[in-house]
Amino acid sequence: MNTNNDITGFHAHIYFDAITREAAARVRESLIAKFDVRLGCWHEQPIGPHLKSMYQIAFLPHQFGEVVPWLMVNREGLDILVHPETGDSPF
Repeated sequence: MNTNNDITGFHAHIYFDAITREAAARVRESLIAKFDVRLGCWHEQPIGPHLKSMYQIAFLPHQFGEVVPWLMVNREGLDILVHPETGDSPF
């Protein structure tokens, strides 16, 4: 079983559809301007365990306290999944 010491980073998956894609693009551009995060590709179709189109951002543990609250306030109504990177992913 992992402990908090095993968290090497975080991913946030920003979900969108054809109607909300522009909002997702605005959130993405704002993230780039505000934070030093790694951006993943746009996935226009569901991929892996994700049932909707999405892109992901990756950030370091020390950024959690800034990035996640910012996403909570600035998500433009989009659904966002945040999870830790521990090396235990089955995918």
